[in-house]
Amino acid sequence: MALIKVQGVVLKSMDLNDNDKIITLYTDKLGKVKAVAHGAKKQSSKLMASTQPFCFGEFLLYKGKSLYTLKESSINESFQELLLDFDKIIYGSYFIELIDGISEDENKNVSLLALLLKTLYILKDTDTNLDLLKLTFNFKAISLSGYMPNVKTCVRCKKDLDCGYFSIIQGGMICSKCFTPERDIYGINKETLTFLRILKNIKLEDLRDINYNKKTLLYVETIMDNYLNYYIGAEFKSQMLIKKLKKSKEMV
Repeated sequence: MALIKVQGVVLKSMDLNDNDKIITLYTDKLGKVKAVAHGAKKQSSKLMASTQPFCFGEFLLYKGKSLYTLKESSINESFQELLLDFDKIIYGSYFIELIDGISEDENKNVSLLALLLKTLYILKDTDTNLDLLKLTFNFKAISLSGYMPNVKTCVRCKKDLDCGYFSIIQGGMICSKCFTPERDIYGINKETLTFLRILKNIKLEDLRDINYNKKTLLYVETIMDNYLNYYIGAEFKSQMLIKKLKKSKEMV
């Protein structure tokens, strides 16, 4: 029986039966994998704490016919502080759900794991604007997954732009000369395009230094949510919860 030791984050934890769980891990050596954690539902189990969503740790696995089996684990960071903040737990759930949604099984991407961890630490330890963090995370995650939209030049004629239109179907910016009416297309002024380019290039740790217009942020967030839904083919549960959270705050 060949064992492999990996570092990873628990993206999902589901009951298999009265005693066991199936967890989805995003790991450094294997990418996204599913593993059976025998006895993890028992209060006395050493695996119970380390199989909770968000948990970052070391996991000793062996591969069966269809699934991995978790033999041992240790916790590096549980991110349990997120559970004390209703807003943060919803946004944190979005981050791990997005990684799950854009990742194929056993397709290793160490940079994507590093992005997730850095984002979760920023979420836990700082008061960075949650929508700004989510939007920047989206840009970086889709870039690492090969879905990055072109916000530099027109996707049709390759002309440099300072304004124009964003086409979800075409995957980026379109100039006024190349523009043709189609669904899921958004007008982009100079301020909005500048903001898009900043989000593409900025480091997560520098987000608190950004000056931004709230309306522009919300507009770009709408575009990027629809862009992700189009290319992934579904709207995440946590994405819908974020929308409900925002509406409830608007009513207060």
